[in-house]
Amino acid sequence: MKLSRFRTITTALTVTMLATVAAACSAGGGNAGAEDPPETSAATEEGSEAAPEEMLTWTVGVMPCSTDCGFLRMAQEQGFYEKHGVDVEFVELQSASQIYPALAAGEVDAIEQSPGGLFIAQVTGGLDASVIGSSMDGMPYAIYAKSELESMEDLEGKTMAISSPTGLPALVAQLMVEDAGVDWASMSPVNAGGNADRYRAVVAGTADAASSPADYVPQAETDGVNVLALSTDVIPDYPRYMIIARNDSLAENGEAATRYLAGLIEGLRYAYDNPDEAKQLAADAMSTTPDDEIVTYMHDLIVEKELVDPDAGIDMAKLEFQEEVLRDAGELTADIDLDALVDDSYQQAALEMVEQ
Repeated sequence: MKLSRFRTITTALTVTMLATVAAACSAGGGNAGAEDPPETSAATEEGSEAAPEEMLTWTVGVMPCSTDCGFLRMAQEQGFYEKHGVDVEFVELQSASQIYPALAAGEVDAIEQSPGGLFIAQVTGGLDASVIGSSMDGMPYAIYAKSELESMEDLEGKTMAISSPTGLPALVAQLMVEDAGVDWASMSPVNAGGNADRYRAVVAGTADAASSPADYVPQAETDGVNVLALSTDVIPDYPRYMIIARNDSLAENGEAATRYLAGLIEGLRYAYDNPDEAKQLAADAMSTTPDDEIVTYMHDLIVEKELVDPDAGIDMAKLEFQEEVLRDAGELTADIDLDALVDDSYQQAALEMVEQ
């Protein structure tokens, strides 16, 4: 029996992410401006360790995985959470705009997400949480373009398929085109929907280019689409999925967080050590075969670019890079204390647990 469960939240949220975060946490007494780390730590709290036979619970908000499932979902596939005495429930959210509000409202103990929302919430108020680890800290994105566009420089004055003006695809696109010397203001962003929809907009010719995950690189040539650049080459320090946990959950159930991270670490390491099984798990998620190029390409990209830290560690350089990006974009209007937003004691305790 694998003690990890999924439930899905599909209800659309009718307010913006940050407004919801602020409102939800204000109602719950959260304080994003608190500079002191939580008093209770899984690595330091005397007597906090639960008996090995006691099954603890931990709830994590996640986005649907696809070709990256071989890494992100290996821990539950192999029963590593059960091994470490934690029943993990995964709440699958269908939109990135739902994930921080779910954390702020206390619907989950932690989320897998880029930490930008946490940084902004420290300025605006309403979320008391910490970065405690990572599941995939590298960002596998690509810029796709019509066949007549052969370089990033050719994007000057063209249309770019994104999801929303402030969403991740737009931010990644802006960073990548500006790195190539293209004025983002010269381009015309087009709201084209989800990942596949944005790619299909280029295939159909309704957009000149698109910012979308690298999942579609293997089929691009067949579709008559050029891959102009990969985010792993242009902005390698942009973080994807960090583990961000509510500080009250850590204070009340820190041992569960440690056990969750221990199971995650074992899963990530297992995926690296057993590539055939990792590809099969990804293939199952994509309803294809493990030798499908869409599966093998992403697996090889993750391994080659080291997009997953097998120790689920926290790369401070990536956090510093995102802080700089958000500041340059005008999203951060005040200084933040990155050190106060990071607590690696749970990840360190998890490493010790794994090595026992």
